[in-house]
Amino acid sequence: MKFSSSFLALAAGLTFLLNAGPAAAATTVITFEDLVEGTPLSTQYNALGVNFVANAFSGMGSSSSGQAWASNTDMTVTAIDLHGFGGPALVSGKLLHNYSGFLNEDGDASFWINFSAPVGSVSMDFAGISKPADTRLFVYNGSTLLGIVSASGSAGQQTLGYSATSITKIGVAPGSVTDWVGVDNLKFEAAAPVPEPATYALMAIGLGALLAKRRGGSKA
Repeated sequence: MKFSSSFLALAAGLTFLLNAGPAAAATTVITFEDLVEGTPLSTQYNALGVNFVANAFSGMGSSSSGQAWASNTDMTVTAIDLHGFGGPALVSGKLLHNYSGFLNEDGDASFWINFSAPVGSVSMDFAGISKPADTRLFVYNGSTLLGIVSASGSAGQQTLGYSATSITKIGVAPGSVTDWVGVDNLKFEAAAPVPEPATYALMAIGLGALLAKRRGGSKA
């Protein structure tokens, strides 16, 4: 059976629409290297679509310390090498969570990472972990808790991450009141775009036209 050039062009266009996936999302990486040591972290990265807020949780905590959540979580950027990070080497340079500030916390530290637009994946590096189960990410889409990721295995440095269709904020518990843990290298990718209804409508119209043209050609 022979097809006209217009039929073949329409078929090629529809094949492209069906096979073309969303463009790969760019990864944003925040290392804190651009901040001055001693800076309290909050809204410095608004332009990148993210901000940080201390004291994500309140009331009784859920770590091995048996203590309440801190009301004065330290959010200071530090460059002090405590020589107690452990391995493997994931962090470097400046970190979030000053050791002196940690010593003054009145409970288990926690903070929010809020995204101005939903992201599809997020990860962070943690260093100085001695009680892995107390280092956690609480992942949310709005007020819905999607999941909790905890460090596991041996102490030292670990990367925690999570992927979902839509992540709007992360509650970070770096470590308990008895375990200083530094935070570095926040990475996140924008959520994959959902195809517009007009795209589906165009595909449906095109498929209908293909079928009609093919039936007409078979009768000729």
